[in-house]
Amino acid sequence: MTVTFDASALTLAALMAALVSHTTLTLSLRISEVSARRRTCVVLLSALVLGFGSWSLNFVQGAAEWLLDRPSVVLSSALLSLGIAVSSYACALCFLARREPDNSSLLGSAFALATGLAISRWTALDELGPAPRTDLPLLWATILAAFLLFTCALRLWLARRDQPSPQARALRLTGMLAGAAAIVVLNLQSTGHAFSLFGQCCDSLDLKTRLLAISVAGLGCALLAVAQIAALYNQKLRERAVRNARDLEEVHGRLSYLATHDALTGLPNRKRFKDRLLLSIANAHRLDRTLSIAVVDLDNFGAINHSLGHGIGDRLLTDVARRLSATIPASATLARIGGDKFAVLLDMAAERLHVHAVSSAIMATFDEPLWVDGMDISLRTTIGVSTWPEDGRRCDDLLAHAEVAVTVAKKRGGGQVLYFQPRMADSMQERLALENDLRRALSAGEFELYYQPEISIETGKIAAMEALLRWRHPTRGLIGPSSFISLAEETGLIIPIGEWVIREACRQLRAWQSGMGSAFPVAVNLSAAQFRHHNILQTIRSAVSDAGLHAGALEIELTESVLMTDPEESAEVLKHLRKAGVSVAIDDFGTGYSSLSYLRRFPIDKLKIDRSFIRDLTISRVDESIVHAIVALSHSVGLTVVAEGIESPEQLALVTRLKCHQWQGYHCCPPQPAARIEAMLTERTESRTGLVAVLAGLVARASET
Repeated sequence: MTVTFDASALTLAALMAALVSHTTLTLSLRISEVSARRRTCVVLLSALVLGFGSWSLNFVQGAAEWLLDRPSVVLSSALLSLGIAVSSYACALCFLARREPDNSSLLGSAFALATGLAISRWTALDELGPAPRTDLPLLWATILAAFLLFTCALRLWLARRDQPSPQARALRLTGMLAGAAAIVVLNLQSTGHAFSLFGQCCDSLDLKTRLLAISVAGLGCALLAVAQIAALYNQKLRERAVRNARDLEEVHGRLSYLATHDALTGLPNRKRFKDRLLLSIANAHRLDRTLSIAVVDLDNFGAINHSLGHGIGDRLLTDVARRLSATIPASATLARIGGDKFAVLLDMAAERLHVHAVSSAIMATFDEPLWVDGMDISLRTTIGVSTWPEDGRRCDDLLAHAEVAVTVAKKRGGGQVLYFQPRMADSMQERLALENDLRRALSAGEFELYYQPEISIETGKIAAMEALLRWRHPTRGLIGPSSFISLAEETGLIIPIGEWVIREACRQLRAWQSGMGSAFPVAVNLSAAQFRHHNILQTIRSAVSDAGLHAGALEIELTESVLMTDPEESAEVLKHLRKAGVSVAIDDFGTGYSSLSYLRRFPIDKLKIDRSFIRDLTISRVDESIVHAIVALSHSVGLTVVAEGIESPEQLALVTRLKCHQWQGYHCCPPQPAARIEAMLTERTESRTGLVAVLAGLVARASET
C-alpha cells in the first residue's frame, strides 16, 4: 500500500489537535470550580467529549475503510479504544479536580493522558489489517514524550491562570501548543507504517469511506466546540460572579465602616464608641482599675451653623475633630457621638488628676480660633466627665451620666469641666418626667389662662388685660410659666402651646365683649420661637377671625432680646403685624439692651417698664431718674408707658407724678382666673362702687400726694 501525505489533512489534523488540547486545558480549570455535588457529572461528561475528540483522530486514520470491510471486528476494537480514551480523560480530570492542583496532581494527570491515549491509539490500530504489530519500544517512547509534553502543558496553563497580563497569556498559549504537540506525538506512534495526522490518504478510498471519516471527525469537532463554548461561558459567569462578589465585599466593607464611623470626620461614632467602652470596662473590671469618659460639647456651634451655613459648620467640625485628635493622649479613644458632641475614652485613668489634665488641655486648645474659609472662628467647649465604676457600672449609664454633666454645665453658663454627681441625674430625671407631662398637657386640657388688668392712670379704667399662662398639673398643682416655658422652647412645644394661648385669649375676650360689653384689648406674650415661626402671622389672623374680633383687640408683648436677635427680620415681622392692625408692646423694658436707639427702627406702640426699676422707685433717686428718662423719651416718640410691679400706694403715686400712662401690679390685683375677672367686671357693670370706684380713689390719693 502506498502511503501519501495530504497537506490539507495535515493542517486540519493540527487544528483538531490544538482544539482537543485547548478544550482539555480549559476544562481542567473549570473542574476545580464546580461544586462537589456536580463534579462527578461534569467529569464524566467532559471525559466523554474529550475522549471522543481524541479517539476520532484514531478512527479516521484508516479505520473507516476497514470498518466498512470488517465491521464486526473493527467496531469492537474501536469501541474499546474509545472506552480507554474516555477513561484516561476521566482519570486525568479527577486529578485536576482540586482547588489548587499540586505537583503530584499534575504528574498524575499527565501520566493518565499519555498512557491512556497511547494505549487507545495502539488498540485502534492493532486491528487494521496487514500492518505488523505495534513496536513496544516505540510505544513507550511515545508515552514518555507525551507525558513530558502534557506535564509541561498543564504546568504552563495552570501557572498564571488568573492573571490577565501579556506574559501570562503567552505562557498559556505555549501550554496549549505543548498539549497539541503531545497529541500529535501520540498519533505519530504506529505499527511500523507512517500515518498522516488526520487520515491515511490512499487512492483507493471511495466517497463513502471519506464521508464516514469526515462525519466522525466533524462530530468530534462539534462536541469539542460545544464543550469549549460551555467552558468559556462558565468562565465569563465565574469572572462576573467574582467581580460581583468583590464589589459586594467592598460595599459591605463600606457599609460596615459607615455603620461604625462618622461619615464627616472619620471618627468612630456612638455605636463604635460604646463597643470600645464595653471592652474597656471588661478590662478594667478584670484588672481592678478605673476609667473615665469625657463628653465635649461646642457651646456656640449652633449659632455659627445658623449664621454661616451648614457647609462651614461641617468643615468646622472636621477641624475640631483634627484638633481634638492631636490633643488627647495616643491611648485615648476619640469619637463623635452626635451633632457637635465628641466623646473621649480615657482607658485605665486611675486618678482624677489625669482626667483633669486632659480636659484642661482640650479646653486650652480652643483658646486659639479656628481658620475656616478665610475666617477666624472662636469656639468654647464644655466638658462633662463620668468615671467607672463610681458613676455607673454599665456602658449606657456611664455615657448618659457624662452627657448629664455636660447639660448641667451648659445651664450654668458653659465653658467649664464638670464631674457627674448623683443629684444631677435626679434633676434630669425630674426634667424628663416634666417634659413627658408637658407633651400630654395640651391635649389633656391642663393649661389655663390667668389675667391681670393694666389700669389707665388718667381714667382709672381697665386699659388692657394681659393673659398669663398657668399649668394645672394633676399631681404638682398650679405651676407658673417660669417652671416650664424654657423647657417648652427647647422641645419645640412652645409653638402649639403659644397658638392655644392666642386662640383662648381671643375667645375669652369675645366672651367678655358679648356678655358685658368690655372694650379693652387682651395682651399675649410671644416667645422668641413663636415670633420667629413662619406661621405666626397666619396664626394671629386666624385666631382673631375665628373669635369674631377686630385685629386691634389683640396686643402682642415681646422682650427686647427677642427683637434684637435679628433686627432686620424683627422689623419685617413687626411691619406685617402693624399692617394687620395688631399693636405691639415691649415687655420688661430696661432689662435687655437698655438702649432706646432701636425704638426708631421698630413700629412699637407701648413700653412696659420692668418691675426691677419700680421696686425701689420710692427710695432710689437713680431708679426714679431712669424711669423719668424713659417716660420723657416715650412721650416724645408717642409711645404709651406702663409701669409694671406696682405694689403700694406710694409707688402708684410716684409713677402718676412721673406721668406714666398705665400701671399694673398686685396693688390692683394679682393674676386671676377668667371666672374671677368676669366677676369683677360684672361688679363694675352693676355698681359704680366696684373696681372703677376703687381705682379712682387710688388715683385721686396719688394725685393729692
